[in-house]
Amino acid sequence: MLLRPALPFAALLTLVAHAQPPAAPEPTAPTTSTPPAAPAWTKFPRPKSVPIQASSVMGSGPQPLVLITDLGPEPSAYDRFAQRHATVFTTHTLAMPGSTKDARGPQLHRGDVKDPEWLLNAADAVAAYIRENNLKQPIILGHGIGGMVGYMLAITQPDLAQSYVVVNMLPARTVGGPGRIPLRVDRNAEVDRLERGPLMELKRNSWLNQVRDTVPSQCLDPKFAEELVNMYSRVSVVAVRRYRLESLYLDLRDDLDTVQTPMLVVLTVPDWFPRLDREVLKSAFLNVGFNRPNVTVEILENVRGWGIIESPDRFDPPLLKFLGLSSPNAEPQPTPQPTPQPDPQPEHQPEHQPDAPGDKKGTP
Repeated sequence: MLLRPALPFAALLTLVAHAQPPAAPEPTAPTTSTPPAAPAWTKFPRPKSVPIQASSVMGSGPQPLVLITDLGPEPSAYDRFAQRHATVFTTHTLAMPGSTKDARGPQLHRGDVKDPEWLLNAADAVAAYIRENNLKQPIILGHGIGGMVGYMLAITQPDLAQSYVVVNMLPARTVGGPGRIPLRVDRNAEVDRLERGPLMELKRNSWLNQVRDTVPSQCLDPKFAEELVNMYSRVSVVAVRRYRLESLYLDLRDDLDTVQTPMLVVLTVPDWFPRLDREVLKSAFLNVGFNRPNVTVEILENVRGWGIIESPDRFDPPLLKFLGLSSPNAEPQPTPQPTPQPDPQPEHQPEHQPDAPGDKKGTP
């Protein structure tokens, strides 16, 4: 079995009835449910905080939107998204600490990638940015590994945002192939066996080769692909190792059962993807919404990985529909005019009179 369906969270309450003397009834204390235990990954000690160091603000729309970038691209890579929604959103694009050129990452004083200190720091940094800038009930959109930070914020800070959008990221990342998600109890061993070694040995040259080989296949525009290659190439390999491995060890599926904030999870499936990989990956994403009424899953077939920028005709409609908004670029539709109805005919038609000579008229 490739995937274990996520089960809904249920709190069980035991009600104990006490007989009360009829003459002097005691007030009944309100019944409260026991809050769920905090996820294990939240109990790691926080490293020394490193704030958001690369960000941009664009647009003047009334709704604040916080966009957490993927690992590597700088905020400017998302300018086209922010520009086309400038009248709807004020978009704050944030790069995770340590993930862009010259950005300083969190201190590595513990050194175990199974301890998600970089991702925890990133989540804290995004939350601090939102509060410091007094953003009221923003939409949080996480792209790629930025989506893992979005999941973490939805779980740990339910009142921070009005809704979450996650693009191309599962709450439990695939291990060893597209859509291959081990059981929670097997995850660490599987990551150790299949992923940890190559990532720990990742050198700059091998990272550059990966970028040059894979990024162009995720884009439609060669010029945009070249810009992304330059951005990915500048990211620190230390940050690549940390963010990739920390997100691989995390499994947030069960933790999402407690989340009630509306969430949209988007998968873009490239046109060149093999059929079997495509079906397995789609099933993995559809499972995120299984038994979670707050989660909407949108599968965009034949859309490249950077569809958020390059395929607005496919990406924007489900996003805006989920948010209850209309596209700012949509052409206004003409107001439908009532269809003219023929005058009612009398019940009894008079006998037809032949036309007088020279009085014939053309058919109206």
